[in-house]
Amino acid sequence: MPVQPVAGDQTARAAFLIQREVARIADSDDFFDRAKGMGQELNDARLETHQVRSLENLACATTMVTDIYDFVKRQVGRKKWRLEPGTRLLDALQGLRDHARRIAESVRAQCPEAVDADTARQIHLALCREFLKHVVAHYLYLEREARP
Repeated sequence: MPVQPVAGDQTARAAFLIQREVARIADSDDFFDRAKGMGQELNDARLETHQVRSLENLACATTMVTDIYDFVKRQVGRKKWRLEPGTRLLDALQGLRDHARRIAESVRAQCPEAVDADTARQIHLALCREFLKHVVAHYLYLEREARP
């Protein structure tokens, strides 16, 4: 007689599947190219390094995607960032929500007891963090490249 999986088994499997899918998306050429382009835009906008690093630090520390959105909006509102790159960054981050929903639905189909209403939000936050890591890395690379 087959052994029925318990919720703990599903939780571990779901975590693995989510981590694998986030890594697959974050390592894709499209994701990397979009992040690289955004890093270029932030560099072209002549943002100060501490502003970009603060965004990355916030993304890594927060538990809410809206904190990241609000940071970018505040920077644009204070005129520390130009409107265009700020708006495009917000659009890119919000666009990751669709990937998060697809991942959550896929994992829910395989591990229904381990995926709750908050899973897609948590995946979205993980994707935002990955995207911003790439953006900041490219921004810093360009900053270094520009110095003699």
